[in-house]
Amino acid sequence: MSKVVAIIQARLTSTRLPRKVLKKLGNKTMLQHVIDRVRKSKLVDTIVVASPHKIKFTNAESFIGSEKDVLDRYYCCADKYKANIIVRVTSDCPLIDPEIIDYAIRYMKRNNLEYVCFAPLDGLDVEVFTQPQLARAWEFALDAYDREHVTPYMRRENKISVDTQDDFDWVEGMVR
Repeated sequence: MSKVVAIIQARLTSTRLPRKVLKKLGNKTMLQHVIDRVRKSKLVDTIVVASPHKIKFTNAESFIGSEKDVLDRYYCCADKYKANIIVRVTSDCPLIDPEIIDYAIRYMKRNNLEYVCFAPLDGLDVEVFTQPQLARAWEFALDAYDREHVTPYMRRENKISVDTQDDFDWVEGMVR
């Protein structure tokens, strides 16, 4: 059985809107809205807020990791919580939909994929990936952008569109 861990990345040092995760929306912080909505997922076993800062919230675990190397923060957090499947959620999406989270997890499992992304609208986007996929990205992603944004390396590794002859050859092998 797979352990599904939702990792919510949160930091207080946003350049465009500092401390935005602590801004109140109604009677609770934006981060708390995210946690509470992820909690409604039927398939997530554990919710962890992974941050370089100590932040107050309820109903989730806490993990403190690197501020700049968010990929390392995810990898170490997933390792600590023994995640087989990781759901990536950002703390600035207070309207995240738990049904989209569950759909993405089911889709990944049903199709035996290592990475999926569902982004019907910015703010409702969710990425789900396996621990081996995260481990490969952690080991091989060297670019600072890839380290800060967690999944660009995975998206490049998992593309199935046809841009080059190698892409065509690969897809042709799948169609036969």
